[in-house]
Parts: sequence; C-alpha cells; structure tokens
Amino acid sequence: MTNPPVRLKALLRERHWQTHRTFTLEYDKAARKVDPSLVGRGPSRAQLHRWTSGEVKGLPYPDHCRVLEKMFPGWTAEQLFEHINDEQDAHEGIVIPASPNTSGTGLPVEASVATSPIHIRPYVEAAFDREHVAIDFFGFSGETLHGVIQEPLDKIRAGQLKPRNLTLRILVPDVSKPMAVPCRSEDLGDDPEFRQRASRIMLRHGQAILDAVEELADLGIVDSAKAEIRVHDCPPLFKLYVLNNEEVFFGFYPIRQHVVQIKGTPHPMFDPMGKETSLFRHTVHDGSAIGPQYVAQARQWFDTVWETISREFTG
Repeated sequence: MTNPPVRLKALLRERHWQTHRTFTLEYDKAARKVDPSLVGRGPSRAQLHRWTSGEVKGLPYPDHCRVLEKMFPGWTAEQLFEHINDEQDAHEGIVIPASPNTSGTGLPVEASVATSPIHIRPYVEAAFDREHVAIDFFGFSGETLHGVIQEPLDKIRAGQLKPRNLTLRILVPDVSKPMAVPCRSEDLGDDPEFRQRASRIMLRHGQAILDAVEELADLGIVDSAKAEIRVHDCPPLFKLYVLNNEEVFFGFYPIRQHVVQIKGTPHPMFDPMGKETSLFRHTVHDGSAIGPQYVAQARQWFDTVWETISREFTG
C-alpha cells in the first residue's frame, strides 16, 4: 500500500515547482535568505521524491525545515509533511494567517507555531552538531529529555557527532516535598506514594543522563563534558529547552486526571502530562524581532532560577 502524499506535494503542484530542477532553484533562493551556507545543499532527486510521497518518518533535518518554512511562508514544517488525500486541497483544515509572514495575533509565524515533544528530536540532534554544546532543561521528571538526547549522545560515542565540549543543566522539582501538583484528584491533597514513584522515575532518567555524559569525558571522546541536576520548590507547570543559547522550546504541561497503579492500589491523580505538551519554538535566527528577545529572556530566567532558588540534587 502506498503512502498518501503530504501537503508539500500539493503546494509544489500549486506553484508549478514539481520538477527537481525548479524546486532546487526555489530552495536556493530561500536558503540564501536563511543562511547562505545552505545554498546548494538541497535534497537530491530521490530525497525530494521521498519527501513528497510521504515516505519520510518524522521531519527532515532542521536546516531543511528552516529553508522549507522560508519557501512556504505561513506553513510550519510539521504542516508541510502532514498527509493529505490526493484530491484534498493543500489548505483544507488549516487557518492561513492574513499576512504570509504573520499569524492572526500579528506575531511572526516562526514564533507562534507549536510542535509535539517527538518533533524536537532533529533540533536537539542539530544542537549537538557544534563544537561547543550547551543545553538547559526545565521540566518535571526529565523523562522526555532523556528520550531526545540519548541518540545524540550515542552518536557522539560512535564518532558520528564530534563536539569538543558539552554542558547540560537540568532543573526539576523537589518531589521529596508536597507540591500543588501532582495531587490527589479527590481532594487536591498530597500523595506521598505518588511522589515516591515520581522520585524513582526522576532518579532513573536523571542518573542515566549523568552517567552517559560522564562516560564521554572518561573515555576522552570529548575534551570536557558536564551534566548537573538541581532541584527547586516550584510546581512543574511547563517545560523549557534552551539549545546552545540560540533556540528555545517552551510548552505548558496540560493537567490530566488519571489513575496510577502503585503496588496494586489505584491512585486517582491530577498530573502534568509531559508527553502531551505542545512546544513553541523561538530562535535568534528566525528573522523576527521577538525571537532573539524571547531567547534572551528564557536564558536569563533559567540562569536566575539556577543561581538563586535551586539546590543540588542528591537523589
């Protein structure tokens, strides 16, 4: 069974850019505006076919995504690679901003679109493809962070990525104390057993990250590698990634009621759901006025929490 085509194919057909030669010309025009070093680095004929036929799982590399979003103002990479029917109009089911460069709120599109946690993976991997890598994370347990950085760390060990220095800072709540959330759904009270479970999850993923980073330094694969975890007393209401001080992903945790089984006993809880978070991307390279300001404020906020109200994580 063939895969349904993606929206990108329909948009190319609208603009008569279907041939590889024409696509490459338009790609290079956009690349020149995004980053001149990307000119001439567009997809091969076979790769373009995979893109438009829906054979690609996930998204292309971040540089491709940046150029595609410049080629099709108002569209995110996620929307360009959504599957549609052959007969479906490319714009069906999508609200197009009044201006091709702005959303309905007047903010630049690049600063107002959201992605799911799984779609952050190529951006995180690209962040590791630098000489000096710096990643800051603020969230609940660190489970999704572990999921998205494990592959880049493995690629460093395999020699596929070659940073010289790696710094990773992680801020998570102190679950040894009662918090406003998570809480029991019946009376909004504290549940010590649930917090103990959260502590085990945090310790499992946090320690795995620390061990993997420390191993890179011990083996001499990188010149220096340091990962730190600190805890604080703030409730876990949102998730924040800061990549190389240039790119920010931010999203609110939705609070859901669900029943957790602990030692065979059901625990109805209100719990922040990290895997359901929509992450908004901001970058200093998006050409907008708000992107660099947002990144700068996110960095400043993280630094102030790290330096003032956080303390060493002791497990």
